[in-house]
Amino acid sequence: MRLFIAINFNENTRIKLISLREKLRLSSESGNFTSDDNLHLTLAFIGECNSKETDKIKSVMDTIIFNPFETVIEKLGTFSHNTLWWAGVCENKPLMDLQHEITHKLALCGFETDNRKYRPHITIGREVVTDTTPQKIEPFGETVKSIDLMKSERINGKLTYTAIYTKGTVKNDY
Repeated sequence: MRLFIAINFNENTRIKLISLREKLRLSSESGNFTSDDNLHLTLAFIGECNSKETDKIKSVMDTIIFNPFETVIEKLGTFSHNTLWWAGVCENKPLMDLQHEITHKLALCGFETDNRKYRPHITIGREVVTDTTPQKIEPFGETVKSIDLMKSERINGKLTYTAIYTKGTVKNDY
């Protein structure tokens, strides 16, 4: 299984992300845009895992203690020579501490983690050709109450992300 740990969003936040993505799509010549159900904030990409490794990841998640915290999405930006578009999430102490704790504990259990500085973002489009430029947007967000272990797979040719384990105080409203 191809796995990652993420924050999934409630319906209100998801609707606003879909609106951002649609504005980008309408102003673009082409691109591969993230499907509604796949909009998320990755905390740690893990990669291919067997069932034993998956159980180890769940155990790591069980050691994570966090209080609900706020996320704010405030900008539209790009990576990869302006072809990968994202909605940027403000860095705040609870988010950055959570992401660091997850990757640190995964590394202690033998999982490879990305050593680059974490830049919280929600991918909304890849291979996008557009005249749109990165910009600040009207801020929006939500209170994060849980994190999910996600499985990535192709189902009938469609990339599908499915939560297979949840850790948190209360499930986000989605």
